[in-house]
Amino acid sequence: AKEDIGSSDTRGAGDDRGGRSSVGSSLRGSGEPESKSPVNEFAKPEPPPLLDEDAVIERVMMDLPGHHPRFEFAAEQTKFVCQVFYIAQFEALRRCNGCEGSYIESLSRCMPYIAQGGKSGSAFLRTRDKRFIIKQVLNAESEAFLKFAPFYFQHMYRTYRDVMLTVLVKIFGFCRVSYRNARTRKWVKMNVIIMENLFYERTCKPTFDLKGSERNRMVDESGMNEVLQDENFVKLIRKTPLCIRQQTKRHLHDAIWNDTLFLSKMNVMDYSLLVGVDENNNELVIGIVDFIRTFTWDKKLESWVKEASILGGSGKSPTIVSPKQYKKRFREAMERYFLMVPDKFIVLQAAEEED
Repeated sequence: AKEDIGSSDTRGAGDDRGGRSSVGSSLRGSGEPESKSPVNEFAKPEPPPLLDEDAVIERVMMDLPGHHPRFEFAAEQTKFVCQVFYIAQFEALRRCNGCEGSYIESLSRCMPYIAQGGKSGSAFLRTRDKRFIIKQVLNAESEAFLKFAPFYFQHMYRTYRDVMLTVLVKIFGFCRVSYRNARTRKWVKMNVIIMENLFYERTCKPTFDLKGSERNRMVDESGMNEVLQDENFVKLIRKTPLCIRQQTKRHLHDAIWNDTLFLSKMNVMDYSLLVGVDENNNELVIGIVDFIRTFTWDKKLESWVKEASILGGSGKSPTIVSPKQYKKRFREAMERYFLMVPDKFIVLQAAEEED
């Protein structure tokens, strides 16, 4: 049976050797400058005492207003502008996950990446060390994420403090990149998010994109490296159930419950549970992805069209429903998809209760 479930954590490197950053610089106190030493006027003053890093991270992620600096530079005749959103909060989140020290180094070497199973048409990049995925997002998604980003940081901080479980695939950065060619005078703009690679240092085959719906959720399994969907998953577990232990089942239930409650409050729907079967380690690797699209008028229209059976669907409920309905259906489907298998610990517990 596949035993361990969880979003694979991004493993960090050593300490950050770069310049002072927004969170790092705030670790020092802000007291009055010391006066010169009466014994040696050239003596170096002692630095102010360091504050507790966890306390700073809590303040930044829970209370600090967002800051979105712009950086400009030019290369020959092309001007580049990069605006970094919530710079302090994202740095704090990366520190929580141990990847701040190597984040910029990883992003400095990227290559095009073909994301299997995606229908949005967005461009993807992947860092050469395969730790991070860079995804282009639409303007509507960008605006939605900027609105609920403060609540996202609070949610992620509570998981960092072990207050709750989560399987959200972590977003570690959000930028707006623009460039203008001096000859054409035209600007090109792109919004991108930087997120963890869920399958970093994993070999997962097959992989599934699960939404909890069986309406038009079957893909051809003969394709190379194809990401399968709900109907493919149901077909698989009928022949070979994916069983997990009692504790893992409880953790999965709690994490999905927490995350879907949060996303429903943020008016988010159409997210997926990305599942990979790592047969080398006999594990399931899972994480919720695509969770920055809110229930806007175009999604409402798509839901109405599908409910009216204009586009077919064999009488099954449409993929696009309201956030509250989506949450309910998603929870129920994930409970059905992953079955619990009894183990010796359950037997021992029952024996103790009889005694």
